[in-house]
Amino acid sequence: MTVLWSLDFRLNGDADDLLKLHEVRTLLETGNIFDRTLPGIVQPEPYVSHWPWIVDLPYAAFARLLAPFAGFEPALMLASFAVPLLLLAPALYFYNRLVIATGFAYPAVALPLALIFAVRTFFEYAPGRIDYHNLQILLLLAALVLMMSPNRLSAFVNGLLAALAIAVSAEFAPFYALVMAVYAFDWILGREGGEDRIVGFGLALAIGAVGLYAAIVPPSAYAAVRCDTYSAPHVTALAAAGLSFAVVPLLVGRRGGWATRAAILLVFAAASLAALVMLFPQCLAGPYGSLDAYVRDNMLNRILQELSLFRRPDFVLSASFPSMVLLFVGALAPVVICLDPHGRSRPLVILALFSLLALVLAIDYLRYFRYLPVFSGIGLIFVLASFLPRDARLARYLESPVPVASRRYALIVPGLVLSGAMALYHLSVRASQAAIPAAEFADSCYFSHFDPQRGWPAGAVVLAPPLIGSHFVALAEGPKVVTIPNHPSAKGIERSYRFLDPSTADPRAILDASKATHVAICAWRDPPSPHLEAAYPFAAALMEGHPPAWLRECPTDASSPLRIYSYRNTDGSEAGCPASTLSAQALP
Repeated sequence: MTVLWSLDFRLNGDADDLLKLHEVRTLLETGNIFDRTLPGIVQPEPYVSHWPWIVDLPYAAFARLLAPFAGFEPALMLASFAVPLLLLAPALYFYNRLVIATGFAYPAVALPLALIFAVRTFFEYAPGRIDYHNLQILLLLAALVLMMSPNRLSAFVNGLLAALAIAVSAEFAPFYALVMAVYAFDWILGREGGEDRIVGFGLALAIGAVGLYAAIVPPSAYAAVRCDTYSAPHVTALAAAGLSFAVVPLLVGRRGGWATRAAILLVFAAASLAALVMLFPQCLAGPYGSLDAYVRDNMLNRILQELSLFRRPDFVLSASFPSMVLLFVGALAPVVICLDPHGRSRPLVILALFSLLALVLAIDYLRYFRYLPVFSGIGLIFVLASFLPRDARLARYLESPVPVASRRYALIVPGLVLSGAMALYHLSVRASQAAIPAAEFADSCYFSHFDPQRGWPAGAVVLAPPLIGSHFVALAEGPKVVTIPNHPSAKGIERSYRFLDPSTADPRAILDASKATHVAICAWRDPPSPHLEAAYPFAAALMEGHPPAWLRECPTDASSPLRIYSYRNTDGSEAGCPASTLSAQALP
């Protein structure tokens, strides 16, 4: 990954990495862990990040240590490069423990093979990939390994990690609901040490939830309800679940059978859920529930990872379809193995359950596809071992207590059937494709290089489509922006989209409402396109360099991917142009 990064080949990444860079820089400059307002984004409403400061901590701490020796910005760049790779080390350790637990004769051979199959997930640790996903993967791998341990201390640590994972983001809540189900199942069936484990996990979950709430949320916001970040609904849910796990086994003791235990635990769970619904009904619509319908239809619902696999328009004919078939086969192979009691073991059952859940989540919500290879990678080793000749050296290395050779086709059939069913669905039910919004087309020059020296006038505020805005906000010295592609910037997103929308009668009114001094848009430097001009007359005019009288084009390099226009300052004076222009220079 380092070599490919040095060759300027980006394995992974999105606009959230650019926002995170700005967020870490702001945390280091202000030192205020509670104020999550990011100064570079003015819609003109303030932008308040939904990420807690703990996701910035590894990068901020690393940069703080290096800053006295390397300088502030170089230290920040080094942190963005090195911290994902440092997080990769414990992630590989826990993944190796997971491979060992499945019982392969030579884990040193099985692990590299699993990593080859799961490489898409581990690209989340590529240099510069500073979003929170790599931390979430690390915490989940640790949770899987800890679940396989029979002692109470492992369960207690797992409870703390579960609280931390949900505090980072509720995205992995389904996985941790399954973690809780495993501990509950052990206790309900009276497994040895099950009571100690569920009590230890529950106590740690409740303690961790409350402790992280005090560390993340300022006292002035304790009563505030935010459905998209760690706040009162989240700590209430975790504390209620943790206390239920800790109290119910003590109340029940050894009385009653498994049905009684399950019923009592379900009563507590139902009561907790009912209380949450009554206290926080606004969160029933999810973290995006407050988004305006215009933003949801024109921007959010057009992001591939926000769709289900049933709604992806290019699924069958895409180059990624064969890899998806492999993922389906690998995800379902452990499930097939566990159907046979002779091949069943606790580690394999846990792997099969999480693999199946990851598959369901990935089909329902493409965001989870990045995590599926972690589970499919191990399943594909079993598939590979089943098709190798018995006398092959690699087959001896991949031997395990699981009898897979006699069921080689049974391991792959479920994945192939599911893939065929998905293909038939997409061939028979064509996914609808809405018209591309003008702002999305004008944002299509998604590029990775920005010149950090730009000489923008003081107080410059740029109205641009969201992806362009994210590149501006990541600069150490750059203008403020109206919007970036993140849901807390919904008001800014709406203004940038309506500004370029052909149905907007007066784009200037949108520009005034955003209090922007400049406009930036992707440049169309090819011969004029009649189709473009007919579909998006105003956007096309700006992209081709034909602005209205109230905008003045600023000089840019012929190779620049953008056109920049000056408007006016808030006092009514004419806004100046940046002293230098965009060019194809990389960040330091």
